[in-house]
Amino acid sequence: MVSAFNARDRRLTLAFLDEEDTVAPRGGGGPPYRRAGDHQRQIMVRRAVGVGIVVLILILLVLGVRGCLNARKQRGFENYVSDLNAITAQSKQLSNDFFNRLNDPGNLSPLSFEAEIKADRGTADGLASRVNGLNTPDELKSAQNELSLAYQLRLDAFTGIADNISTALGNQGRTEAVNAIAGYMQYFLASDVLYQQSQAQIDSGLKDQGIDEKAPDSVFLPSTDWLDPLKVSSALALVSGGKATTSGTHGLALYQTTVKPGDVSLDPNSAATITGSGPPEVDVQVQNQGDSEETDVGVNFQLTGGTQTISGEGTIPRIAAGGIQTASIPIQPAPDTGQQLTLEVTVTPVPGEQIADNNRSTYQVTFK
Repeated sequence: MVSAFNARDRRLTLAFLDEEDTVAPRGGGGPPYRRAGDHQRQIMVRRAVGVGIVVLILILLVLGVRGCLNARKQRGFENYVSDLNAITAQSKQLSNDFFNRLNDPGNLSPLSFEAEIKADRGTADGLASRVNGLNTPDELKSAQNELSLAYQLRLDAFTGIADNISTALGNQGRTEAVNAIAGYMQYFLASDVLYQQSQAQIDSGLKDQGIDEKAPDSVFLPSTDWLDPLKVSSALALVSGGKATTSGTHGLALYQTTVKPGDVSLDPNSAATITGSGPPEVDVQVQNQGDSEETDVGVNFQLTGGTQTISGEGTIPRIAAGGIQTASIPIQPAPDTGQQLTLEVTVTPVPGEQIADNNRSTYQVTFK
């Protein structure tokens, strides 16, 4: 029975396509006949209508699929920006926590302070992993590469700082560790530059897609002052514990700088000429202005303006309260002659030192 109906349906369909109008013969005699021309036109019209319907259906399908793909693509961009907003918000919190702790460590002991730094490194590691795992639209791949590098630099900075913080809070090797930490602060600065470049590319990509959103701002280094080792050492000197727990006040001052050969005393307000024979050397007198003995006092210099930057450092084993001691640091290699150079001398603040304004002096010198 079902087969009979199906066969009947097919015959009706074919009859529709091939249906022809019949015309009665003139005079009423004979059977009706079909017009050949009208028959052919009707077939063509019906076929054209059928093809048009099929084409219309295909067009609607294509438009529907394209609309779905465009909507999906837009959601991809929007999700990318949303995820980036969450990451940068946590990165900003990490920056605030880290630098606020440096500015005011409160009652943290050196061990507790070191533990906080290592925890910060763990947070930076998590942020770098989240950035690398972002579902990035193809149009933003270049921006994503710079974004990943920016967060990797932040992680590298925390890794280096965590590796040096214990030494920087101690006695032996403190100056070298502080200088290393200041160097890792440069990583934060570089990461901010890379992020800004990535941000501009992301904004451009969003605009090209007609999406009214922008990538969030992200600045990790709050001030370039943190690139200065004196700033870093002054901050770390505030960490309680160790020598800083002794009673009384703590404070050092750069008392006098002398350069050999010639034993020329330097004045920050006057240029000096160094003449004579013998190996060049910087002698730095440091005064203990506190009422407690200070040990392992770090002193360093940097000579710039020539063909190369020359640096050196030394340590004063002990300075009694109110006393003055000298650190003698050789200038190696020999400085350029016949041109004015800039000599910057710094005394590393000791734990508990509140003011470090008098721990550094800069001089203009010319070696003959």
